[in-house]
Amino acid sequence: MMNQISRFLFYIGLLLARSYLFPLYFLSGLVRRRPDLWVFGSWGGYRFADNAAAFFLHCQDEIADRVRLVWISRDAAIVAAVRRSGYEAHWIWSPRGIWCCLRAGLHLFDSFSKDINYWLSRGARKINLWSGVPLKTFERDIRNPGSRYYRLFHGSLPERWLFGIMMPWHLDRPDLIIATAPEPRDITRRAFDVPAESVVVTGFPRNDMLFSRAGDAGVLSRQWPQPFSDAVGEGRRIFLYLPTYRDSGKPFFNVDWAAMDRLMKDLGATFFLKLHPDDQGGCPEGLERVVQLPQEMDIYSLLAHTDILISDYSSIIFDYMLLDRPIIYYVPDLEEFVSSSRSLNFDPVEIAAGPVCSTGDELLRALSEAATGTGISADLERRWSEIRERFNSFADDQSSRRVLEAIDGRVLGGYLGQTKTAGEGSTDG
Repeated sequence: MMNQISRFLFYIGLLLARSYLFPLYFLSGLVRRRPDLWVFGSWGGYRFADNAAAFFLHCQDEIADRVRLVWISRDAAIVAAVRRSGYEAHWIWSPRGIWCCLRAGLHLFDSFSKDINYWLSRGARKINLWSGVPLKTFERDIRNPGSRYYRLFHGSLPERWLFGIMMPWHLDRPDLIIATAPEPRDITRRAFDVPAESVVVTGFPRNDMLFSRAGDAGVLSRQWPQPFSDAVGEGRRIFLYLPTYRDSGKPFFNVDWAAMDRLMKDLGATFFLKLHPDDQGGCPEGLERVVQLPQEMDIYSLLAHTDILISDYSSIIFDYMLLDRPIIYYVPDLEEFVSSSRSLNFDPVEIAAGPVCSTGDELLRALSEAATGTGISADLERRWSEIRERFNSFADDQSSRRVLEAIDGRVLGGYLGQTKTAGEGSTDG
């Protein structure tokens, strides 16, 4: 009872604290928007990463002569890094940041409009570059009554009202969302409750760099951690473990890290772990061939240099399939994940194109077999191709180009093509 009262008081306090922001949101819709000004943001404004960053860099190469492109962030270090790379960036509540958000015709983000500035976004066309293939349920599809997202969309009227105050950006319906294939497209459309024409299959911009061994991501890749650079330089096999985020926040893997370190030495490899930015825990320090990567780093500049991926319910498995390299599925907490976090759109076992492990010992054995190339059958290769095509309509480096064409054709009505033609036909003097 006391917890319910405390929670209720928290939401009331949040409403009072935001009493000036909701009028600001309304007033932002009265400002005239410019189609030649676009603002970008990622991960709540705290990272320069994922599809938004990859597409931002693509737009710099393709349309910077016709469109003002601005990165918006809550992190002063990110603003400085983007500026050092020669691009425009502003802190979210700086005068220029506010002005750009108010005047921008397009807000482009990874997940929700809060990635830029929700409170200054009314009236802008919103482009959701999304963050993954929907292996897990999300938004309106979440059916776990204990989830705050379930209560936002399906709870009682007071719950929907209070959670709407806390997370109003989840109630936005973007003008355009991207997907990787028809099946993920249909799930995304349903979860966001948008018209079918608002979700377009383009592939993800972040995956374009997978097709370059150089992995050149510009400002996307701050200098690699030294252990990763050493492993690449020495020609070692690289195992990369990328578990997804658990809503429950509970520890989920049980690995004998000393045994893992010994196995990596035997295989001439290094095992890298990167947890979700909101996760806690990890592997112990002091191991020679087991290294935990910084949680805030963007891993897409690393993927092309890895040999084997270990993951679970993360949609990165579908991205990694574009590389045609082994994937190991480590799912030690499937029942716990479904009961305490959220359900899945697909059974991980049914769509797995590699060994599925539920214990640390099984994981060690699968790593050894993957490194030596054993256990790969013709049936597994065929299954691999079927699953990759099911979740990736495209396997090339043209996703950013397709996204730009979709925005121009479906949202801007050919504006970019018109400005390009006008620019080519004009003369100076």
